[in-house]
Amino acid sequence: MDHVVRLAFTTNEERGTKLDVRLVGRWETGSVQRPQAVYRRLLDQLGAPVPSARRVPAVTRPVADMPGGCPAPAEPVSVASTPSDRDSDAWDGDSSVLRRDFLRASGSLALSGLLGSVLGDTSSNATTIDVATDLSNRLTSLRRLDDTLGGADTYRLYNAEAELSARILQGGTAGEVVQRALLAVHAEQSQQAGWAAFDAGWHDLAREHFRRSHAAALESGDPGLAGNALAFHAYQLIALGKPARTISEKSVQAAGQDGVDPGVRALLYSRAAWTFALDGDADTTARCLGLAEEAHAVAEARTPDYAAWIDADELAIMTGRCWSELRRPLRAVPVLESALGRYSDAHARDKALYSSWLAQSYADAGEVEQAAETITASLRVMGNVASVRPRQRLAEVAARLGQHHGDVPAVRELLRGDALHPLDVRH
Repeated sequence: MDHVVRLAFTTNEERGTKLDVRLVGRWETGSVQRPQAVYRRLLDQLGAPVPSARRVPAVTRPVADMPGGCPAPAEPVSVASTPSDRDSDAWDGDSSVLRRDFLRASGSLALSGLLGSVLGDTSSNATTIDVATDLSNRLTSLRRLDDTLGGADTYRLYNAEAELSARILQGGTAGEVVQRALLAVHAEQSQQAGWAAFDAGWHDLAREHFRRSHAAALESGDPGLAGNALAFHAYQLIALGKPARTISEKSVQAAGQDGVDPGVRALLYSRAAWTFALDGDADTTARCLGLAEEAHAVAEARTPDYAAWIDADELAIMTGRCWSELRRPLRAVPVLESALGRYSDAHARDKALYSSWLAQSYADAGEVEQAAETITASLRVMGNVASVRPRQRLAEVAARLGQHHGDVPAVRELLRGDALHPLDVRH
């Protein structure tokens, strides 16, 4: 079904701009009694049998529409096999099923050119370590897009990279060392694609990428990378209002394993601290923040790129966010003011998101005007970045200020503007 839809887009076939998996599904299940000519032509081009009007093949469950403020990708996106009923949010086990399933990514027609550019001479029978290195270097460069663009802008690109490595792994032409390196790259790529999908509000896609990443990281023998997949998944559970403590505890266990880079440890401990803060556990939050600072103090320049962004300011911001969630504004405000003052506006999405906790702490401290001005400034910094999370968070904090609409001009101005739309926080 996915191949039919992709071919329609690739060949600009009739109705190609409107064709989607739901329509194809209706043809395939027989709910449309006579499949239109466009469907029969596409199947013929793919070399697949053309069903008669009476044939009702097995149903392939499509990826569901993704919630969130950004529209789902206009073109279908191939990820690992859609979860069956046996799957749940607690996919973080090490079952052999997960270790097999992460490779089940249906290939995109557009990947053939990318595959050739990475592999070079495809007449060779073996994939070399240079291929894994090239893919890793590409991801390092592409990851920089995340500094300025939202997930809705970057998702397709990151997903294509993850599918590319999956294709190479499916070929089975790599030795053990190269295989492990490719698995690790695939885990990183899937995390990046999952993060972009999460940022865009496409949670079904994000969960599949995180699950696939965790399975690949386990196979590669990299506990830190596996722990980061768990940390990402915990973030998503939190966003969906689901319990995340058990997942975060497992990521902390991963951080403590031998061989995990200190920079990665700092990342995992800081992300776990966030979960514990939301759980209202101040003691465990403080302990994890302390472990993160200790790990960062001994981190070296060789920290893997996916964790290299954690610096003193990022840790300070996480500390402030945690204390903000624990309703300790006297601890949160000085830390956030200082760190965000040094944080570049070029990182528009993250700065806007992080500033929402500064605004929240101002509100908790009774500084309503400061809270409103912080939200207004954050919306200005964010501009039109294609990310749903900062605007949602800022709208949530702004809603708390609604009771001051009549007596604080800054609040009245904030709630009267268009920047928070389409999220109406006035009532």
